Amino acid sequence: MRRLLALCGAIALAACNSVDAPQANFTLPTTDANVVGTFVLQSANGNVPPYVVAANSAGTQILLDDRIVLHDDLTWADTTNYEVDLASGDITRGATTTSGSYNIGDGHINFTMTGGGAAATFAGAVVGDKLTVIFQNRPFIYSR
Repeated sequence: MRRLLALCGAIALAACNSVDAPQANFTLPTTDANVVGTFVLQSANGNVPPYVVAANSAGTQILLDDRIVLHDDLTWADTTNYEVDLASGDITRGATTTSGSYNIGDGHINFTMTGGGAAATFAGAVVGDKLTVIFQNRPFIYSR
């Protein structure tokens, strides 16, 4: 059970990795200067939460919701809530967190993940109340 829960921890930002093809031609808009705030996931590569991240004979992983906070000290933290429905009928809910730093350059937010997962870099942009993040060529759309 613990191994399955640890595996689910890896779904935080790469949530739709196992069920969706990347959108290779997605272009980020130029970001606003004010990017600080709390943003709630509206869609991940076109999937609206809650949605199935992965399913096999052992069970199903479901992303329930996700929230990313961009702080004014150029750090960020992301919390993903998920559910694991095992084939045995057991249901487990949990959360994972990832975090890191960001800077604004070339018209985008440049994120670096340093905690909660494998080191990674990815880009995003805030326009009005909408944050778009591109991770593994997949768009994640959040709203403030």
